[in-house]
Amino acid sequence: MKTTKKILFKYIGVLLFAVVMSTSCVDYLEKAPEVSISEEDIFTKFNSFQGYIENIYQNIPDLQLSVDATNGWNYGDDVHPSNTDQMCAYWERGATNAWNYKHSPYAGRVGGTYVVDNTNKRKGYWHNGWLGIRQANIGLKNLDKFVGTQEERDILEGQCLFFRGQFHWEILRAWGGVPYIDTVFAATDKLIAPRLSYLETANRISVDLKRAAELLPASWDESGPGQATLGSNAGRITKGAAYGYLGMNLLYAASPLANGVETGNYEYNTELCKQAAEAFYEVIKLANMGYHGLETWENYRDIFYSLTGKMPNANKEVIFSNPVYMYKKYNRGEGFVYAVAAGAGSAVTANYVDYFGMANGLPIDAEGSGYNPADPWVNRDPRFYYNITKDGDRIIQNTNNADTYAQFYVGGRHSTYKAINISFVYKKFYHITCNNYDVGWNSWYSETPHLRLAEIYLNYAEAVNEAYGPNGSIPGGITAVKAVNIIRNRAGVPDVDTRYLNDKAAFREIVRQERAVELAFEGHRWNDLRRWHIAHLMKYREKYHLEFDKNHTYFKKVLDVTTVHEEKHYWLPFEVDLVNMYEGFKQNPGW
Repeated sequence: MKTTKKILFKYIGVLLFAVVMSTSCVDYLEKAPEVSISEEDIFTKFNSFQGYIENIYQNIPDLQLSVDATNGWNYGDDVHPSNTDQMCAYWERGATNAWNYKHSPYAGRVGGTYVVDNTNKRKGYWHNGWLGIRQANIGLKNLDKFVGTQEERDILEGQCLFFRGQFHWEILRAWGGVPYIDTVFAATDKLIAPRLSYLETANRISVDLKRAAELLPASWDESGPGQATLGSNAGRITKGAAYGYLGMNLLYAASPLANGVETGNYEYNTELCKQAAEAFYEVIKLANMGYHGLETWENYRDIFYSLTGKMPNANKEVIFSNPVYMYKKYNRGEGFVYAVAAGAGSAVTANYVDYFGMANGLPIDAEGSGYNPADPWVNRDPRFYYNITKDGDRIIQNTNNADTYAQFYVGGRHSTYKAINISFVYKKFYHITCNNYDVGWNSWYSETPHLRLAEIYLNYAEAVNEAYGPNGSIPGGITAVKAVNIIRNRAGVPDVDTRYLNDKAAFREIVRQERAVELAFEGHRWNDLRRWHIAHLMKYREKYHLEFDKNHTYFKKVLDVTTVHEEKHYWLPFEVDLVNMYEGFKQNPGW
């Protein structure tokens, strides 16, 4: 109980200095941490108030750093871990209560100990989420002290409201309904706020995010307060981020899991889908005005990594991401072929690879797709070749040796690692030179975006399809199928075949497959399987590798593991001391 209370009440006082938000942003506060600054000093002037808020940014978890060096943040049917002590392996065994004692994006731990502050590189949605909420509430409480322009005040208030809503949402989607904290507690206060239902929590989040969207600028560079940091505002919260998360909050609430918890009907809530679609379309309209944009296929990698020694967070496709915390050579190990990298080896499952369709736009199992099981990697969706390292691919650029080409065939040099068989690994976040031979990672930085424009289009398509059908749209908006085609066409994939446009159910599967492909390995899959309430189905619990010989004379899927997923695994359990703290805070069912 003491640990939990410490987490909830730790930051009673005001934080006194700012941490740099990203490599491209400047400090708003120049004073050293030991210098005493009064609340009046902080909250009366824009620069110091903004410096305070930039401490809140530091609570955003970096998915790459919140885990062990070879541990992933992908807990669905997408990867199979090489180490039984990795978080993904705990998920496979049904031990999702491990979130609070293993390194994961859900709890910030260093050396087995919680570090409940925003200097911890391994931040977590639970601990840093509550800290960020508290800091946002402190900012909102002190707005009456601010002396400045209305535009400055709006930006300060909008950021605080955004963070209060967004951090509550991250907690909500993993644990379910929680108390909505909109006040600043003192250490002596008695915390008795009961858990709200999922929808009650979501409604409170929507209020904050909608107001934040009204207050925030579409572009900091075009705002008055942003002129002091003109050209260095990438990463700061904008109107697009607020509308994007408003839509996410509504879509999750509309999805079968949350709707089932609320009503007993595990189908979509079409009214909430309409509201979600409207929020997402606000972001699309901003994109149409040039505030956001899709990267070209030729520059697709710029979304995820750079070789310039700087983070790739300045492109218009990334709407929301974490600040830069540190260089990440070893925190990307999972995706590498282990023999040429630093202790890697988790595998992409063969069943997940099947979601990548054909170059003609059809799923591999569709009539007329042209898929050949005896030659399975020919004429696939271009995103297959961007995301997946397969047998025979070159994995070292500048030297020739035994590791130059991937060898995933039975008995091949790279076909096993520890206790697992490897037939595919992912390369979404890496350049070919990022290995122990080319050492390209000396200038390589990568990130996993939390929200990017491509997902907005796919979220919009999902919401519109459930509310209006594949050929329908919100008033004045684009159709669901048009939104999907925009993303497919970027990669050179043709429009969705008309056979899938006759009903919601058929197009729903196309949307879900498109999400699996476009958003692969970005941490979405587990949450998608949960919110769709399909994670318990055997199709999504079985993980396979592909067995084949050196000459590719045969291919055979082999089952590696059947994961444990009961109804209780749809929600993470709360820590025991929290649910024992007071009667109104109940544990999630089954735990």
